[in-house]
Amino acid sequence: MSPAKPSKESAPDDLAVLTFEQAMEQLQQLVERMESGESGLKESLDDYRRGAALVKHCRALLKEADEEIGRLSAGDR
Repeated sequence: MSPAKPSKESAPDDLAVLTFEQAMEQLQQLVERMESGESGLKESLDDYRRGAALVKHCRALLKEADEEIGRLSAGDR
């Protein structure tokens, strides 16, 4: 099964199921679509909102990973 593709039906609620890699892939697709200039204003705003939610999700996943690395490193001392 391939990672979820960003779409108009995708909502921030579905972010919790995305891995970091899946979220980054969706973000890259959104950036490419927005940079192409082919989307209208509403679609671009929807893409921007989705992108902002994806960035927030990725930052949260990175923070969790950083905290776990800190805990593991502390255990090595």
